[in-house]
Order: sequence, then structure tokens, then C-alpha cells
Amino acid sequence: MGKYSDIRRGVELNAALTKLRAWEDLSRTAKQTLYKAQRSNATRVKPNRVKGYVESFGLVGRIFLPVKLLSGTQSTDTTLIGIVRTAVSTSSRTRDNGFTAPTGSVLLDGLNGYKAAKLSLTDRGSEITGEQAKSRITDTAYKRYATKSVSSPFGAEADGTETYAEAVAAISDQQPIKTFLASEGNRVSFTPEVL
Repeated sequence: MGKYSDIRRGVELNAALTKLRAWEDLSRTAKQTLYKAQRSNATRVKPNRVKGYVESFGLVGRIFLPVKLLSGTQSTDTTLIGIVRTAVSTSSRTRDNGFTAPTGSVLLDGLNGYKAAKLSLTDRGSEITGEQAKSRITDTAYKRYATKSVSSPFGAEADGTETYAEAVAAISDQQPIKTFLASEGNRVSFTPEVL
């Protein structure tokens, strides 16, 4: 048997259960429409990506692998994209598609399962109010923010001897990253490469 406080919430929870069942009965199209109405396009970042290369941290020798990099010609959402693009491109941790490979290095275009190391920035933004702050399923209001995220792959720096830990430390030490983190709620995260 539940506590009295749980029992007292029975009517409230039953109303939420009714709304949940109504949501589950909706078609996929109807659910997507409700999601788009709640999640405004103004809070999404749509980066343009172009083919490029990064140098692997874990493979022996100077091995360059293909990735999708943030385009240098982006015309919208440029602030957050610019911080990420600049942070990962410093010291040639990313290379454009037409770069000249160093002598003795290999461009390895066909490696299945490879995932490059990744830098991700999340900008919390302002608090969302009104109908968009409510759950589209139960209609309950939650504290939500206009969060934007951007990520980009990166690899070892120009001389090819940098470790993943050294790259993370160097990128984290850049002034634009420190300034970004000074805003409350902003986050920076790193994901190691997967071979």
C-alpha cells in the first residue's frame, strides 16, 4: 500500500494517465506535428558540413580519416558554429578536403566503424515560457531553455604526435572556450575517437 501522499495524488495522476493514453493513440504524423509546434526551429542550429580529414590519435603512423567538418561559409547561427570550428581547427586538428598529406602519411577513406573524437558545445539560452514550456503529452509545465548545440570532429595536431588528452587540454584552454563556459548553464564536452 502506498503512502497517504501518494494516494492523495491519485486524481492528479489519473488525469495525467488519461492524457498519456490519448497521446499513445495518436498517429506518428500527429505526434511529429505536436513536437514541431513545441520545439521551435528558432532553437535549432543547422550547420552546413563539408568533407574533410582528421588525423587519428590511436592508429600507428600518420593516418588521416574522412569526416564531415563545419563549413567556413555558414551564414546563420555563426557565433556558436564559429567558436566550435575555430577551436577544432587550431593547430591543424582538422584538414580541408584538398589538403596536401604529409610525406609518408595515408588517407584511409574506407575504414568502417571509425568515429572521430568530437567537441560539443551546448548553449543554454533563455528560459522558455508559455505553451512551449509544457509537456506535449501531459500538458504539465516544466522549466525549459532554448538550448542550442553544435559539435565537430577533431584529430591530432599538425605534427601528428599529440595524444587525445593533450588535444582536449589544449582546446579547453582556448580563450573562446573559457569565455563560452563563463555563461551560466553552458557546457563543453569531449568524446574520444572509436576505432
